[in-house]
Amino acid sequence: MRRCISICSAAMIALWCFSTPVWSAETDQGQRLYLQYCSSCHGKDGRGNGTVTPYLKLKVPDLSLLKKNHKGIYPSNDVMTAIDGSRAVRSHGDRQMPVWGEVFRKEVEKEKYTELTALLKAKVIAGYVATLQR
Repeated sequence: MRRCISICSAAMIALWCFSTPVWSAETDQGQRLYLQYCSSCHGKDGRGNGTVTPYLKLKVPDLSLLKKNHKGIYPSNDVMTAIDGSRAVRSHGDRQMPVWGEVFRKEVEKEKYTELTALLKAKVIAGYVATLQR
C-alpha cells in the first residue's frame, strides 16, 4: 500500500513539474494578450481603471471581482463568450466593447484553423483574468 502511495505521489509530482511550464507560458501569453486588447479599458490589474475609462459612457466593470460576484466560482465560460462576442454583454451597451472574436479571426484568417485559434486567444485571456481575482 505504501509503495502504491509513493508511486502515485511521484507520478503527481512529475505531472505537476512537467505541466507548470505550459501553464506558465499560457499565463504569460494571456497577460500579453490582455495587456494588448483589454487593459486600456479594464486596467492592468483588471479593476476597471484603464487609460480610456474617463472617455467611456459606461462604467467599466472590475474584472478582479468576477469570482467573488459569482459565489466563489470564476465564470470562465462567461468571460470567454464576452471576449469573443458570442454573448451580448448588457453592460457593454450597444457593443462599446469590441467583439474581439472578430478581430482574432481576421488576424489569423489565412491560417488553417481560424476559428480554433481565435477561440484559444479568448481562452488564454480568460485564463489570465482568472489570475487577477481577489
